[in-house]
Amino acid sequence: MRVRIGLLACLAIVGLVVFGAIEPRFHHPFPSMVDDWSAIANAPEQLREVLRLGNPEEQRYRPGFIAWNALQWHTLGAPEAFAGPQLWGVLRVAVLVLGVTLLGLLLIESGLRRIAGLDPAWLLVLGVPLAVITAPSLAIDLARYGPQEPLLVGCMSLGAVLLVRTFDELLATLPVQPWVVAAAAGGVALWAFGVLQKETSACVLLLAPFLWPTVRRQRERWSGLDGGRRAAIGVVVGAMLLPFVPIVARTVELALADERVYEDAAAAKGFVDRLSDQLSRAGEVLHSPLPMILLAAAVVVLAIRTFRLGADWISTGLLVVALAFLLFAAEAGVVASRYYLPSIALGAFALARSVVPLGSAAVVATGVVLVAGGMWQAWEGHGWVEWWVDGERAQEILVREAAARAAGGCEVGVIGLNVELVKALPVLMPLADEPPRNCAAEERYLVVIDPGGPGTETPPDDPVLSACAPEAEPAWSSNVGKILRCTA
Repeated sequence: MRVRIGLLACLAIVGLVVFGAIEPRFHHPFPSMVDDWSAIANAPEQLREVLRLGNPEEQRYRPGFIAWNALQWHTLGAPEAFAGPQLWGVLRVAVLVLGVTLLGLLLIESGLRRIAGLDPAWLLVLGVPLAVITAPSLAIDLARYGPQEPLLVGCMSLGAVLLVRTFDELLATLPVQPWVVAAAAGGVALWAFGVLQKETSACVLLLAPFLWPTVRRQRERWSGLDGGRRAAIGVVVGAMLLPFVPIVARTVELALADERVYEDAAAAKGFVDRLSDQLSRAGEVLHSPLPMILLAAAVVVLAIRTFRLGADWISTGLLVVALAFLLFAAEAGVVASRYYLPSIALGAFALARSVVPLGSAAVVATGVVLVAGGMWQAWEGHGWVEWWVDGERAQEILVREAAARAAGGCEVGVIGLNVELVKALPVLMPLADEPPRNCAAEERYLVVIDPGGPGTETPPDDPVLSACAPEAEPAWSSNVGKILRCTA
C-alpha cells in the first residue's frame, strides 16, 4: 500500500504541475491556424486511405497520427464544438504523464530494489517526468494539438509498462488471471499506436540487443513454461514487432525517394553541421538548459556506474536510442523542440536507473535537481504557453473578422505568402459562426496574410491584389494579416 500511495502522490504532483503549465490553453477554445485546420479538412479522407492500407501522404508515413486527428477533430461534436478536442487533448497529456512516470518507476526498480516507504528514490520517480515534460517549448507542444511526439513517447512508454507486466506474469507459475489478458491487449494497442505515430519510432528497435542480457537471466523461468505460455509470449512479441514492419518499410521507401520532407533544410548543410545544430541549439530552442544537462549527466553517471559496478546494458541501450533520435532529427535538418522529447525521456530514464546503485547521496542530489529544475521549467513554461495563446487569439480574431464579412454575403478572398495560414482561413471561417457585420451589398474583400519582414509581403502587382484594386487603407489589420476592401 505504501508503494501505491507513493506512486499516486508522484502522479498527482506531476499531473498538477504539467496541467498547470499548459493551463492557458484551456481558455482558448478555437482551432489553430497551424496544423489543426489540416486535420479538420483532411483527416477523414486520410483515415479511409489508411484503413485501406494505403499512405495518403507522399513524403510522410504516420497512420497513428492520422487516426488521432480523426478522433480529435471528428468525434464528440468536433469540429463545430471544441469540447471534444479539449477532452482528447487532456487524454493525450495524461497518457504522457502516466507513461513517463510509470516507465521511470519500472526502470528504476527492475533489477535494483523495490521503492517503498520514504525511500529517496521517490525523488527520481517524481523528478524524471517533471524534468522531461515541462521544458517551456515542450509545454507549448503539449498545449498544441499538432505535435506527434507526446503520443509517441506516452503510448510507447505506457504500453511498455503493461507489456513488461504481462511477460512477468506469463513467466510465473500461477494461473493467468483475466487482468493479464487485458494488460496484454492494452499494452499491444498502446505500443502499436505509439509506434505508428511517425517514422522516428523505428529508432526503438536499436534497444533490442541491449535487452538480451535481461532476457537471458530469465532462463530458469523459461525452462518451466508449458507450450501454451510459450505460445502466448510469442504472440505478444510478434504483436509488438508487427507495427515496425510498415514503419521500417515506408521509412526506407521515403529515404530513397527523389523528394523528401524538409529537403531544402537538409540540403542547406552537411550532416555533421546539422547534428551540431541539434546539439548546440537545444537550450535555445527548448528555452531551458536542463534537458541537455540531463543528457550529459546520464552519460557521465552511466560511465561512473559502469566503472564501479559493471555495465548496465539497459541504460546503455536507452542512451543509444536517445542518440538515434537526435541523428534522425539531424537527417531531417530541422531543429524543433518536439523532436527532442524522445531523447530527453530516454536520457532521464538512463540517468535515474544508473544513479540508484551509486548510493542515497547521489540519488537525493539527482532527484532534487530534477524536481527543482522541472518545477522551474513549469513556471517558465506557463508564461511561454500564455505567449503562444496570445498569438493564437490574434489569429482567431482574423478568422472571425473575415467570417463576419462572409456571413453578411460579401465575397471574401484570401492571398499571401504565409502559405499555411492562407490555406487555413477558408477551413476555419465556417467554424467561427460569426454574426454578419461590416458588409454592405455587393462589397468584396481580400484577406492578405504574409509572414512579415523585408521581402515577405505580397507585391502590389500580384494579379489577385491588382484585380481587387484595394482602398488605400485596410478595412482591418493586425500583426497577423489585413483585410482590404476592393474597389474593382
